[in-house]
Formats: sequence, structure tokens, C-alpha cells
Amino acid sequence: MSLAIVTTSHKPDFPSFLRLHASVLEHTDPSTLHIVAVPEIDVPLFESIGSRRLRVVSERDTLPRRFVSVTRLTRIPRIPRGFRIAALNITRPWPPIRGWILQQMVKLAVVSQLEVDVALIIDSDVLLVRRVEESMFRDPDGVVRLYRLPDGITPDMTRHLAQRAKALQLLDLPGGEACSPDYIAGIVSWDPSLVRRMLARLETTTGRPWQDCVGQSLDFSEFITYGTYVMLLADADRRAFLGDRSLSHSHWGPTPLTMDAARRFVDMLAPEDLAIHVQSNTSTEESVLRYIAAEVARR
Repeated sequence: MSLAIVTTSHKPDFPSFLRLHASVLEHTDPSTLHIVAVPEIDVPLFESIGSRRLRVVSERDTLPRRFVSVTRLTRIPRIPRGFRIAALNITRPWPPIRGWILQQMVKLAVVSQLEVDVALIIDSDVLLVRRVEESMFRDPDGVVRLYRLPDGITPDMTRHLAQRAKALQLLDLPGGEACSPDYIAGIVSWDPSLVRRMLARLETTTGRPWQDCVGQSLDFSEFITYGTYVMLLADADRRAFLGDRSLSHSHWGPTPLTMDAARRFVDMLAPEDLAIHVQSNTSTEESVLRYIAAEVARR
């Protein structure tokens, strides 16, 4: 039995990642490895943390060589301002790969190569606040917990609906589930063996390497795609451990937390929550994030 935590990050999120990794050291077993995948240029910064339980991986080493970083380019013609372009597939350069899509590809690549029983996907803007053990995410029969919120995707959630439609397309599932469940949370547990099977399914249905079809997507969610695969294509016994609690007390964008709002946010932490999550695109000030971390630790 084994557990690994996987995070994708980069230099702007370094202060948040430091807090996350400190919380991993505090709240997980000493055998739990924390893997962080970062742009090649940021590897020395993250290696400077010097933690024996941290493994720093270059994004460059997780994907085929045909994917080339363009993060140093300030502008690409025909791309709207505000789109952060991270890479190009030199064999199919259009559309270029946005940073958000590249991070999802890297998560999938890293987890698919793990020889552990459970992979916990935790982003830099999450902070563990209570003990986290493998037994919380894997039942006695070896089934890995799947977070699934029935009817969690509502008609007004246009981005989620587009991501769900993309998952069904890539997996060649014209019908989909009767409801519209949400699989996105601050802490998500994956079975690496199922990730490998899901990626093989993408290659079978598209006739292309999975990296190419995912990288070309404008709307894609690794969590929704994995959850849809498990519920509709995996063996029935692999979905015996479902949970509709995210286990993470989250503040989603785009409104930043003020100090008063941060106090109320901490007060609302539920006993079953294992983490707090202030999404990075809320642009919450660093001083407020430090307050939240300190206040949770004090309590």
C-alpha cells in the first residue's frame, strides 16, 4: 500500500507551494512522497527547498519531445491577449497549448508513470490542515475513492459543460451519465492504473497519442474526464468507493478574500475537511493567505 501527492506549480506560486509542502510534511506519513512538476526554468528554485520527501520533476521530461516550451515568448500572433500560451506541438502547432491545458497534461503524465496505489492531486493553492492517510482514499478491497457530486454541474456552468462534452467526445461516449456530476475538488484521488487505462482509451478512440488530442483541446478537465471514464468504462467494482464530500473547504474565484472574509472562511471549516483551498486566480493578497495558514495552524 502506498500514497503519493502530485502537484503542478511554477515560480509565481512558489510561496503557496512552500506552505503546501510544509503541510504535507506535517500531516502525512513519512513514507508519503510529494512530487511537484514545474517548468524546466523553475526546477532549481523548487529544488532549493531541500526536502527529502520532495521530488521535483521538469515538465519537459514528462511529455514527448515534440512539445516545445514557448513560455519565454511575450506574444504569439492570432492569440487573444490574456491567453497564457505554454507550449507548441511542433507536429500540430495550431492551436498552441495554453498553460492550464499543459498543467493537466503534466498531471496525467506524472500519475500514469507512478507505481503507487493512490495518487492525490493537490494544487499549490491548497493547504492540508488535518491528518491525511491512504486508508481515507482506498477501501479494504483496494478501490480508490472517487469524488463525485451528483448533479454538481448546473446549466449555468458553461465551462464545466464544455469540459464534460469534451470528455464524452474523447472517450467516445455519446450518451454520458443520466445526471451531470462534478468531479472537480481541491483534493482528488486517482488510481494510477485507471489513469493508464483511460489514456489508452483516448488513444484508441482518437487514433492519436493522448498528449496530442488533449493538448489540442480548448476545453478539457482531467478530473471530469477521469471521473467519466471510471463511472462509464471501468469495471463496476472500481467505482465501489464514491464520495460526495470534497474534503476541501474551498473559495473559488474570481473574488479575492479580504481579511474579514478570510476570518469567516476559516470559521466555516468543517470537521471532515482535510484541507483549505483558496483558488489562485482569486488574486487574494499574500498577507491574507499567510493569515489563513497561521490561523488554521493556531486552531
